[in-house]
Amino acid sequence: MRIHVSPKQHKKGWNMNLVDTAKNFVKTSSANKLIAVVVAVGLAVGAGIIIASRASGFFTSTEPDSGTLSGNVSLVADSSASNGKAVQFNAPAVPPPSSSVTKHYSANTNSNQSLAVSLGFNVVDIAASTSNPSNTKTNVDGLPSGVQALVWVGNLDNAPSGTCPAPGFTTAQFQAVVDALAGDSKVFGYFLSDEPHPAICPNAASDIRARADYIHAKDASQKAFIVILDGSNQCGTDLGCEYSALGPANTHVDLVGLDPYPCHYSGTTAVPCDNSKITSAFQIATSKGINASAIVPVFQTFGQEGRTDGKTVYYRTPTASELTAMLSTWAGLVPHPAMDYAYTFGVQCSSSCPAPQAIANHTELQTVVAAHNQ
Repeated sequence: MRIHVSPKQHKKGWNMNLVDTAKNFVKTSSANKLIAVVVAVGLAVGAGIIIASRASGFFTSTEPDSGTLSGNVSLVADSSASNGKAVQFNAPAVPPPSSSVTKHYSANTNSNQSLAVSLGFNVVDIAASTSNPSNTKTNVDGLPSGVQALVWVGNLDNAPSGTCPAPGFTTAQFQAVVDALAGDSKVFGYFLSDEPHPAICPNAASDIRARADYIHAKDASQKAFIVILDGSNQCGTDLGCEYSALGPANTHVDLVGLDPYPCHYSGTTAVPCDNSKITSAFQIATSKGINASAIVPVFQTFGQEGRTDGKTVYYRTPTASELTAMLSTWAGLVPHPAMDYAYTFGVQCSSSCPAPQAIANHTELQTVVAAHNQ
């Protein structure tokens, strides 16, 4: 704190007081003069210590015999001090603003939710009910303390078969879920669409925008989230076409996941993970108007080794060191995202298994994500 004396208000009175004090001091005895000097020096030293301590935001205590210090202080070398050492007051550490604290999400936690939470995931997927929104709220509110839900409300305009499908939730079903969860602090947001394709579904942007707007109208703190694939299969030589069409400016979503998975096979041969795919996706997305602050890095934590659906194994499970390098690449591009996304936690198996490898059955990957999520 800076102490200020206004020259206009106090200068004259201050000078007169100093003159009177000097005259009185001359008239005192030698003994009283000595006492006055000692007291003045003591007060000056004490005031200096108090000001220094106040400036640091705290006081400290010392034990002279042992030299032990307590508080945010340290003993440092100082040749000007009588014993060659001096006390250094250290400013207390200031935690980063809450806005810079990253949420950690993974999909397909299901029966592995407790394990996911123990590894530091604090956003988990909750599949909403098309018929019973109150049941969805019960599941959301039953999450452990400090854990929030990213609510899955069915896919929208994904078009896996080459034709535009009906939405996973009708408009009425979607709105009923959002109505039931509005104002619920256990809801981080809604996963509206996983890799929609506007070339096949021309209304994709407007469909997503209508749902994002509905979420924000009901509860502005809850997020609207999508994942955008992009790539040559979707855009041909016009890379970035999906980023441009589906970015927040057009869809009103808060967060956009980018999922360039870098680890795969070439035929039956495992090839090194190509993290340049991550850098390229980031650069194209930002060049198409998606702000870095809206980007959710999606980490590859799955593999297709052992798939049982009769299709070719393409994606390869990264090793622990490869996942570490992947995380490092993303950190250099988006150091403090609002959320990051490990895909996937649980294996993708129902009637068949297109991706039988995931965090849940790879302890070496669990070690890496636990360290990352701290």
